Amino acid sequence: MSKRRPDPTSPAPDGRPDYAQDLQRASEGARGRLPEIFQEIDAATTLAGELLAKSGAERSAMVRTERVRLHGLALCDLLQEKVRQTWFNDPARAVELGELAVEVSDRLDTHHYGVALVEDARALAWAYLGNACQVASDLRRAEDALRRAEEHHRLGDGDELTGAQILSFQASLRNAQGRFKEAGQLLDRAIAIYRDAKARHLEGRALIKKATALGYARKFKEAERLVRRGLSRINFLEEPQLLVAARHNLVWYLTESGHHEEAQKALEETRGLYLRIAERINLVRLRWLEGRIAFGRGRLDEAETALREARDAFIERGVGFDAALVSLHLAAVYAKRGDTAGMQRLAAEMVPIFESRDLHPEALAALAIFRQAAEAEEVTLGLLERMATYLQRARRNPEMRFELAN
Repeated sequence: MSKRRPDPTSPAPDGRPDYAQDLQRASEGARGRLPEIFQEIDAATTLAGELLAKSGAERSAMVRTERVRLHGLALCDLLQEKVRQTWFNDPARAVELGELAVEVSDRLDTHHYGVALVEDARALAWAYLGNACQVASDLRRAEDALRRAEEHHRLGDGDELTGAQILSFQASLRNAQGRFKEAGQLLDRAIAIYRDAKARHLEGRALIKKATALGYARKFKEAERLVRRGLSRINFLEEPQLLVAARHNLVWYLTESGHHEEAQKALEETRGLYLRIAERINLVRLRWLEGRIAFGRGRLDEAETALREARDAFIERGVGFDAALVSLHLAAVYAKRGDTAGMQRLAAEMVPIFESRDLHPEALAALAIFRQAAEAEEVTLGLLERMATYLQRARRNPEMRFELAN
């Protein structure tokens, strides 16, 4: 007669349940699946390459028909990472990749992975698609996708880090919608989760994002304080581009709050990072920042040179929103000088900006108001500041209108 196995939850000598055998069996089960897990991870890279070489319709057909090969959790995770890598440089491509990640996640086998893991993967896939749509200025679709992410999160085990990621993406959407107070509240919830989980880098990233919301709301001193806190927490090796972006924002907040000498010092401390790490477009933004600091320090000739170079580089790259913003800052140089002829020349030079594909009709209407004011010699520094604030907020919100009597 076989010896009966003891109940693993029976009390140990100290009166507490003894889970040792449960833990041992779970550990042995995990070790037994390691080769299978590693094989799936290795295969995911090859599968992603195959999928991304196809057209959109062909990819969808492959996901629907090749059940065994393409319905893996590792492939879903890899596609989400590719969305993250793509959304700022090619938002339309990021949306395509996000749609593909959702398709794969929808077909994950709950019997193989378990309901909690599958619903968590689906929540993240929808969340990444939502953020890609937000970056691509499709705010309504972003809202819908993030709502789906919340639904899947509730169907799973409510993993807190997944929930914090969804909150962070929702905050980005609220920023794009001009709902900065709500963005800050969502980020406060995410920050609390990361802090409790001792996820220091993620907490730092969320603090930097909340600083962005405060910056959009023109609360520059609070934004400066918060971005410094975020910088003290992020891991430079894990996300070097985040360091560059956060330092750039810090210099911007100092500039906009009138601390031009401190901004100049912070910029010089950051210049090496731009040169070693930043993408080429960020070097253009560095030149823009140099022009803004020079303007604040009263060095108008330096400001004009730097801002013209930045504007021309943005136009050459087809970055219409940034070209328009720099043009308004350049206009402020002429307004400060009282140079109406220079202002009118600038307005006449804005044709390529009006032809840019990334400017939505409401933004174009605001720029048309600037051109009319320049021609009528009615441009003021106050008007330029209101327009620049509007463009910063309206970049990803095509429905936001510029109100002249602001």
